Amino acid sequence: MTNTQPRPESMSASQLSSQDFLLAAKQAEIHSLKQLELSCGLVTHVTALIHELQRERGLSNIYLVSRGSRGGDTRAHQLGLSTFAVDAFREALGSLELNSMTSAATLLNRIAVVLHRLDSLDALRQQVNAREIAAANNTDEYNQLIADLLALIFEAADISGDPQITQALVAMFNFLQGKEYAGQERAWGVIGFSAGEFSKNIIDRLNGLQYAQQRCLDIFSDVASTDALHCWESQTNDSSYSELARMRQMIRRYEPGEQLPTTMAEIWYELTTHRIDAMQRCEQRLAQELLTLCEAKIDAAEMDLQQHHRQLATLSDTVPLSSLGDEDDNADTTLNIGPGVNVRVARSIFDLVQHQAERLRELNDALGQARQTLEERKLIDKAKGILIKSRNITEEQAYRQLREAAMSNNKRMVDVAANVISVAEMLDG
Repeated sequence: MTNTQPRPESMSASQLSSQDFLLAAKQAEIHSLKQLELSCGLVTHVTALIHELQRERGLSNIYLVSRGSRGGDTRAHQLGLSTFAVDAFREALGSLELNSMTSAATLLNRIAVVLHRLDSLDALRQQVNAREIAAANNTDEYNQLIADLLALIFEAADISGDPQITQALVAMFNFLQGKEYAGQERAWGVIGFSAGEFSKNIIDRLNGLQYAQQRCLDIFSDVASTDALHCWESQTNDSSYSELARMRQMIRRYEPGEQLPTTMAEIWYELTTHRIDAMQRCEQRLAQELLTLCEAKIDAAEMDLQQHHRQLATLSDTVPLSSLGDEDDNADTTLNIGPGVNVRVARSIFDLVQHQAERLRELNDALGQARQTLEERKLIDKAKGILIKSRNITEEQAYRQLREAAMSNNKRMVDVAANVISVAEMLDG
């Protein structure tokens, strides 16, 4: 005999039981995980698109600073790869069930912003083709687009209701953010070497970007899986890293007025690209790990649901819920069982409900820990916004001021950010 109880939505309020809500809770969990799986699938396309845009940004700068004499053919090939990645991203958006994403308003808004920027990408490329935009402005345009794409990953982590998936997304976000800072370092270094000289502003930018990279990789190391960490560590054992370190040192020691060979731009680009490509290999590992984790979570939840169905069906088949009398005169009265309900059945259902409640409590506790890094990021972003508005500075300058304040006072950036927010709120009050 199978369990033929009607679905909760077809029942009146008086007919609904604890079993109905227990099964509905598990079904809701599965639905949430499947939506999260779609979001994580989108994230993998976001990572691929970011990588192609990072390469396009660097090659566009070489083309601009050299006045079109270098990097033209390579850039033309890269434009094709970037366009393919854009099309794949747009196609992935079609798999999202927008009507079901009721708790993802911020994520959906971020997607709208990204699509708007992607619509303007062709115009930016035309400006580069005609050399009607400065390399610095070109870099800023690509930086903003990539920042908006990274924000999609951040929002996906923020709406995740599973601690392990949240932690995997946090690891991926910080790794990709570090990779983006590496890409910006490549872009600004190309500008300096292509021009044969470095301004103090560019040197300061490069130093700040190196610090920011390390900060992101430190956070990644704290939350990433063992396999992900091993992947990154295995990629860093390479002689090109020592060559890159030497070129970084050359930039730090640069004296105003000194002239550098412009051919070093290609060497810098190759070394930094080698590092970024190594990061992409780990990025692909992180993306696959994320999708595998989503699939495993859904499989486990569906198995739990089937087990609940079997247990409840067995109970209803062997002992009717409305059987008269109690089997155990010494039954646990804390169950608050009404007259005429079988004690063993009620206790079995009670145990299932308690087990589910305890599991959800543990998940919420773990989720809180996994989201701590996200909350710290929000504080830093809020503090940056305050500095940008109050001091009329750029986002990069605001970040640099927070970083320098943290370093000079031997504090964490999040603590400095919290102080900035506290002072601002006090002044507003």
